Formats: sequence, C-alpha cells, structure tokens
Amino acid sequence: MVCYAKFHRPFGILALAYCTLVGNQAFAADSESYAHSDSNKRYLHHIDLYDVNNRKITADSDQPYSTLKTCGRCHDYATISHGWHFNAFTSDARRRAETGEAEATASDGRPGEPWIWTDARTGTQLPLSYRDWLGRFNPTDIGLSTFEMTRQFGARIPGGNMATPAKEASKDEKDDGVQEDDANDDSSRWALTGSLEIDCMACHATSGVYDFEVRRETIEAENFAWAPTAALRLGDVAGSVSRIKTGSDPSDETVQAKLPKVKYRAQNFAPDGTVFFDLVREPENNACYQCHSQRTVTEDGLEPRWIHDEDVHLRAGMNCVDCHRNGIDHQTVRGFPGEQHPSGNVATTLSCAGCHLGIEREDDSVASISSRPGRLGSPLPKHEGLPPIHFEKLTCTACHGGPAPDQEADGILTSLSHGLGQKLHRSGQELPSIRGPLFARSQAWAPLASDESKHANEAPITTARAMWPAYWGSVKDGVVSPLSPEAVYSATRKALRVRKDFVAEVSEKGRETFNEKVSAALAAIEKEFSVDRAVYVSTGTAYGRGEQDDSLTEVEVKNVDAIEMVQWPMAHNVRPAGWALGATGCLECHVDDGLIFASTVTPTGPAPVVASPIAMSSIQQISDDERSQWNQLFAGRAMFKLMTAASLAMMAIALLGTFIASNRPASKESL
Repeated sequence: MVCYAKFHRPFGILALAYCTLVGNQAFAADSESYAHSDSNKRYLHHIDLYDVNNRKITADSDQPYSTLKTCGRCHDYATISHGWHFNAFTSDARRRAETGEAEATASDGRPGEPWIWTDARTGTQLPLSYRDWLGRFNPTDIGLSTFEMTRQFGARIPGGNMATPAKEASKDEKDDGVQEDDANDDSSRWALTGSLEIDCMACHATSGVYDFEVRRETIEAENFAWAPTAALRLGDVAGSVSRIKTGSDPSDETVQAKLPKVKYRAQNFAPDGTVFFDLVREPENNACYQCHSQRTVTEDGLEPRWIHDEDVHLRAGMNCVDCHRNGIDHQTVRGFPGEQHPSGNVATTLSCAGCHLGIEREDDSVASISSRPGRLGSPLPKHEGLPPIHFEKLTCTACHGGPAPDQEADGILTSLSHGLGQKLHRSGQELPSIRGPLFARSQAWAPLASDESKHANEAPITTARAMWPAYWGSVKDGVVSPLSPEAVYSATRKALRVRKDFVAEVSEKGRETFNEKVSAALAAIEKEFSVDRAVYVSTGTAYGRGEQDDSLTEVEVKNVDAIEMVQWPMAHNVRPAGWALGATGCLECHVDDGLIFASTVTPTGPAPVVASPIAMSSIQQISDDERSQWNQLFAGRAMFKLMTAASLAMMAIALLGTFIASNRPASKESL
C-alpha cells in the first residue's frame, strides 16, 4: 500500500523535481544523458508505467502511475520542471535573485492574467499572483497555502513545482518555535492527496485522448496524484481524499483503506505489459484552449459562437505552438515585445513585429536571413500613410488584437477565471466580472529608472482586459490588506446568511439589505480576526462600518492600487488587417468619438453600486484638451489636403501658361 507521506513531506516546492532528481542516481542527468530520436517523425511510445514508489504497474495494480517515475525515465524532468507553466505558483525573478542567478532587478516578464480567487457566497473576486505584478496579491501574504491554491486552481494548471507541499520545518526551526503542520492545517493533507506532478499528457496527448473534465473532477475530489491516470482513462478511480478527515495518519491501515484505488482497464496493456501513449511532440491547439479561451458577454448575454471568426493566424492554418514554442526547458515563448527568453536564445522574431517586420539593426549592416521579415510566410504589412510615431505609441495588438471594440467595453469570460470547458449553464454574469477590450498603457515589466511614475504616461497603448477587486480585508495605518477568503467565509457565514450567491441574495435585494448584512459581517470579522477596522472592497471603494447600526461608510486607503482596476494585456483573437483600428483612415481614431480614446469601461463588482463610466483617454492619462487639439488638427485635414491639391493644380496651370507663352513663336507683326 502506498504511503504518500514518504514521498511528499521531505520535499520543498522546488525540491520535488530538481533537488531530488539531482541527488537520485536513477534520474539525475543532464539533457545530454537522455537519448532522443532527433527526427521530425513522431516517436511511438509503448512504455511501462511506474507508480510513485518506482514499482512497475500492471493491469492488476491499484495505484496511479507517476509521471515523474514514468516519463522521467527517458525525459529530463528536472530541466522540464523549470518551465513557465509549471511555476505559476512561484516567482522566477525572485528565485533567481535569491540564488544569485540574476540581479535583484530581474523581472517576471509582462503581467499576465491573475489567479482570481472567486467565492460567490461572499462576493469575492480577489486577484492573486506569486509573481511581482502590479495589483495582484501574493497568496502567501494573505495566508493562503499552496495546498489551498492547488485545490482551487488545480484543474487549470498542468502540475509541477507549484502543486507540491511546502518544505518541512527543520529541527532548528522547530526549536525556535516553528511547528509542523497540526491536525487542523490543510497543508497536512498533502500526505493523503499526493503531489500534482507535471502531467505531460495534458499537453502532449493527441486531441480526444485526454479527458480534461475527468481530470478536473479528480482534482476537486483532492485526488491529486490520481489525476494523470484518470484523465487518460487508463482505469477507473474509486474513492475521494476529500472525504478523509484532515490530520488522518496516512500510515494507518484504516486510512489507507479509504485512499482512492485504481481499477486499470486490462485492454490498455499489451502482452508485454506496456501501454501505448498516443502523443505528439508539439501540443495541439485543443490542449491550449483548456486554459486559453475567452467568450464575450454583451447586454444580451453570451455572444453566440457562430458570429465570431477565428484568430486570423488559426484561419491561415497555424497552431498556437508555431509562435509560443519552447525547448526541453519548457520556457514557452510568450511573444511580447522585448521578451528576454531565459534560455538565452533570441525570440524576437516570434513577436508580432519581429515576425512581420523583422529585426531592425542599429547599423547599416545586412540583417541575417533569420532576422528578416516574413517568418513562417507572414505578410509584410504596408501601413501606407501611417506615420512611424504610431509604432512608438501603440503596440501591434492595440489595433489588431482582441474582440472588435464598441463604445462600451463588454464582459469577458475566460478559461482560467470562469472554467470554460466545463459543462455548465452560464448567464455571463458570473463572478469574477472582467471587462474588455480596454485601451490602456502597457504596464511596466522591465526594470525602469528609479522614478517609475515618470514613465507611466509614456508606455505604449495596448489592448487589455480588466477587473476591479472585491474582497474582505483589514485596514491598519491607512493600508488595506486582504484576509484569507477561506477564513472569511467561516467567519461571516452566519452574519451574511448567504446560501449560494452574494449578488442575488444580498446586493440585488437593495442597498439597505447590503448595508445591513455587510455591516454585520464586518463586525464578525473584527471580532474573529481581532482587527480594529475591517472593510469590504468592491468596485474601487472600501466600505467600513458606519457610526450607526447597520450602516456603512466609505474608507479612504493609502494603497489605492489595492482597490483600483487590475489590468492585463490581451492579444488574441487577432483580427485581419481590414478589421484593424484605423484601417479606414486617420479619422477612425482621431475624432471625438474615436474608440481607442473615447470608448468607456464601467467598473463592476458584487456591490450594488452604479459606477461612472471611465473613458479610455483617462486610463491612458491623456487630457481632454490634448485630445481635442489633436482632433481639431485632423478634422480639417481632408479639407486641407483638397485646398493644397487645388492650390498646386492652380500653380501648375499658371506655370504651364507661362511656359507656353514664353515659348510661343514670334508673329510677323512683332518682327
């Protein structure tokens, strides 16, 4: 019987796939020690399966297969584990700075979509990230364990370093008062659930082989170690760790009897005991869609799929991995301007501009062939009549990316935040409330000068999505900090008396009901957490208890970025050139109602507040006077061109007349 405590407890977040492998002779080796086919053809995988204790699995086994012990026999798991997707619960920049691999100014790259912790019962939509990105909260800082994060978001991560237990306290730390997890600590459940190892087949299985929904259900049952086996339908998993009491001893025979068991399907095993893994070297689009899809929501609800066109690149027959590619290190190219790939390889030509326009050289030397425009057969944009300053002030996606914009930003559902792919009845109004497309300044991600605010209004405009945080927190010395959403639910359950939906059962009942229940919940939080001032944040406002019973008051905070809009860029779907902003001419943007400046976004959240729309020019920090002056210049531009053309024509006629007169033969009378 497997005791997962033996496997998990000694390992840290990064130790599982790195330190252990380095110290284990069976698996420690660099990439050169692994054989590879070096061919473009698919390599057929008829392989033996092994469990977490490195025992060969047969059709009669009842333990799940381990990707570490199975795939890791032939592939460099240690190197793979440093990949971008496998470290979503860590900051690579912080790790490199702490280990001396890079300077302290190392960056986690362009900000991406946060992990939004959503709890409809408490009206919570809390943006989280372990990476140092503006507007996100570090889960560790608010008391969320890696286990809680894995349980909440495990269905949308491919496993890896982030989905493993935290490091066990050393003897010295215990002597200094740092105690091991007690029976009431969720992190002690790792010994029961097992680690959510890197699931190679989540990306590399051919379409139709891997069942993402079964994987989600398995992870929700806290059967982390069983997820790869269940998703490939190698067998049926019976039992649920979620039903085992926290603090149970996994070495106890009674507890072991309750752990999930696998009943393998004998037909999956060949006579020699091997199993065929139907996989591809380059992941197919269907695997990417599991986490990278979005739907637009208008006033009429979810927009029908049939009215949408695919990304222009997909229509041309390309795949996601044609641009977002990687090597054995699995450091996926993200494709944003200025990206510095960790491998040291140049990825510039895999960005929009790099692929279509090539790499400009500072000197006059001839660019290498691989730096020229037209990679993957991409067309060279003409941009006829477009002043070069646009390439400094705008990103490519500002004009070409995202859903076609309208006067007001629509709602957006995403795979990561709304579980797209899971079969549900969606109205489009589910939390978290995300809006887009927005036209906002690109957030700084590379190290800037000491005065970062000085550069804020100089960053190029890009297409983005945004949301306004909603959470329960405490205020100390004017600084608001979120509280653990799990702990908040326990503390406010009786005060709020919400069964399923905070919005439907509190906010939509009117402001009086909202004030009464939120005030009672804040009082409960102040008592439970022993804080002087508890607040509920929503739609850019922090609400605290008022002087009168059942009343609320707005609370000012010093760290306004903790309650204001959180944004992240969006690129896809890329629209064809004819649907780009400005395709019809200058006056598509440089007029009073030009969408890139005049369209609006309205802050939304669980609170019953009707916020004022915010113009894109305001988000871009462009004053109305400045924009008006520009628009006036362009308003008369067409007439100016006509007048100039007419003047030139008249001058030409006059010059022609003068020329003819001066070259006319003299008449006899004049002689």
